[in-house]
Amino acid sequence: MKRISIYTLALTALVANVVVILQGAVVRATGSGAGCGSHWPTCNGTIVPLNPTLETGIEFSHRLLSLVVLALGVWLLVRARRLRAERPGLAVFATISFAFLVVEALIGGATVILGMTGDNTTVARGIWVASHLVNSLLLIGALAGTVAYARKEPPAWPLRMGQQGAVAALWIVGIVGMLVLSFTGGIAAMGNTIFPAESLADGLRADFDPTSHPLIRLRALHPLIAISVGVYLFVSLAFAWSLKPVPAAKRLAQALLGVYVLQVLIGVVNLAFLAPIPLQLLHLGVAVASFALLSALGVTLLGGTAAARERTPQAAEAQAGAQLEKI
Repeated sequence: MKRISIYTLALTALVANVVVILQGAVVRATGSGAGCGSHWPTCNGTIVPLNPTLETGIEFSHRLLSLVVLALGVWLLVRARRLRAERPGLAVFATISFAFLVVEALIGGATVILGMTGDNTTVARGIWVASHLVNSLLLIGALAGTVAYARKEPPAWPLRMGQQGAVAALWIVGIVGMLVLSFTGGIAAMGNTIFPAESLADGLRADFDPTSHPLIRLRALHPLIAISVGVYLFVSLAFAWSLKPVPAAKRLAQALLGVYVLQVLIGVVNLAFLAPIPLQLLHLGVAVASFALLSALGVTLLGGTAAARERTPQAAEAQAGAQLEKI
């Protein structure tokens, strides 16, 4: 039997974790977070629930798939550590991915144990769920870096961010902006789930009503931050390319910008139709893809080799003139 390649394993782990994130959104949107009661890691006090309700089945299946991705994370870590001498970057990103994966599991367990599910309508629950999403994206970003270093021609390692401070700073600010956007997106999702609006007009009025629940008023920040982050990405990626034109990074940047525009459009439709579950999942899936692309882009840009710049006719003429003067 042919052994699975490290690239295929890393890509499988990335895709599987995206599915787990989307499945977690289904748990939240359907109110199934309390499907196993306040028990964790057991479900209603048993290892395998018998005669489960629909909510229990949704929550329990989410836990099972989370266990699968944890096993994939261990497998990926072991394989990457064995290759650390020849591929140190791969080992580093696989280790970071596993650390975020463990934190992800602990946050999931704490969500149940602390009662951040079901009918809990506190601001603390909104912040907790949004923070969970931020960790999920950090996990996806680390896995995207792992995939980049699992390729046959990986970026250089170490990334030497200190020697290319402007490019590194542009990327880090983009990462932080995306995380803030996702945090507010988690708040907005919780507001929509706990306090669904009967119409778009009612929802907009509630967003700016000082007597509304904080989770409702906070969700108005999300579209504003989305526009700001989008503008920043368009400007910063063009500037980063001017500083270091790496061909592979250009393709990733084009894909990122296209996916981000799609994400914003889906967000507008999601708002107009009062966030039905299928659109919520689509919006979240594209958001996760955006963050994965931004993470892979940064690694590829910082660890890549800039292409030789083509000389303009004016530059060539100036150089020729300088040489003639020396003669």
